[in-house]
Amino acid sequence: MRPMRPLLCVALVSLGLLSACALRPYYRQVLPPDLSAMKPAAVQGKGEVVRLRVVEPETERPIPGARIFLSTNRGRVSLVSDMEGLVQMPLTPELLAENPLVEVVPPAGVSGYAFQPVKQEPASAPAGESARPSQD
Repeated sequence: MRPMRPLLCVALVSLGLLSACALRPYYRQVLPPDLSAMKPAAVQGKGEVVRLRVVEPETERPIPGARIFLSTNRGRVSLVSDMEGLVQMPLTPELLAENPLVEVVPPAGVSGYAFQPVKQEPASAPAGESARPSQD
């Protein structure tokens, strides 16, 4: 029975590592539905961002200082939530095509997290211009 013990340990460690990956969301899963359904070619990729709030699932209180990582073939994107739990996640064709795992490291004392999409505010019109479309 002794030879089975090391194999059991390896199996349990492997299962733990695989389950940790399974619990992490993919990039498209944290995006709002209208953006997650987009094809990579539909994104301009010129500094576009998606605003998300990192919150505690039970209380929906913001989590400041949560670190978010997206590991891609080209590198790693690293973000940190602000005091209101807000984070600006890049929206690029590369991230949509690759769909990497999203790793979240909450601050000490926080055991869970959830992402909430934050409604984008429309860009304000420059001074002297009307925000309404003209009817010529």
